[in-house]
Amino acid sequence: MGNCLVLQEKLIKVMKPDGKILEYKAPIRVQQVLSDFSGHAISDSLQAFQHLLPDTKLLGGNLYYLVPLPLPSPKAKKKVRFSIPEDEDKKENRVVRIKLVISKQELQEMLQKEGVSVDSMISQLQDQQRVETVDTSEDKGK
Repeated sequence: MGNCLVLQEKLIKVMKPDGKILEYKAPIRVQQVLSDFSGHAISDSLQAFQHLLPDTKLLGGNLYYLVPLPLPSPKAKKKVRFSIPEDEDKKENRVVRIKLVISKQELQEMLQKEGVSVDSMISQLQDQQRVETVDTSEDKGK
């Protein structure tokens, strides 16, 4: 009887979600295995579900688990509406908020009139824009 020495590389086993086992030769890193499986992570146990970092070296003789990453929750799309077409036919009186940047003098004029209609505000703003346009065009000519 003699002595026998067998050198056998310990393989790294990775179990896929469908139960199939993949075998890799050591040394190998997590990122090398995951390069073939996008949307997955590798864990060393199923009970304590923790993902291994991409730079982690996998140890020969151990079993690892390839687990799919949870899909990100769909984000609700934000919608901006300026008017609601169904409600336009009803012709109800509604409150509309308009944000204006005006001087104190213009505010005093509005308050003295005891309220201002939307049409008068718009026409006043258009008049101011015309005046500013004329002023800037005259400055360029000088």
